[in-house]
Amino acid sequence: MVARTFPRNLGALEAIYAFHREFVAACGIDPEVAYDLDVIAEELFTNMVKYGRGGRREIEIELEWAAPTLAIRLRDFDVERFDPTAAPPVDTSRPIAERRAGGLGIHLVRQIADRIDYDYQGRDSTITVTKKVVSS
Repeated sequence: MVARTFPRNLGALEAIYAFHREFVAACGIDPEVAYDLDVIAEELFTNMVKYGRGGRREIEIELEWAAPTLAIRLRDFDVERFDPTAAPPVDTSRPIAERRAGGLGIHLVRQIADRIDYDYQGRDSTITVTKKVVSS
């Protein structure tokens, strides 16, 4: 397991992507898996930055590899509760004009992940996404 903190701004995304690539290389995981981590982190990190009411500190991202399960955990500190696992499913069969706004990012994370968990304690929000992968 390794963890790093990133500034609470969208400019941190490139550093997050580099963190993913370092991690998968060190663990011997197929480099293509880093793209899944990128999508997951981009959607969840962006939501934390844009909508995390009260958050002023850095956001922590933790990566853990216990073959065959890869976990990415994002922690946002001193924020109001927002549980992405409670977001309603997106009906992608409906025309865009008939859909409610928002939710596509979480929908995409759900498509990539095997599991998404949410924990909220003491105003700290933690989202854990797990995915089974094959190491190279």
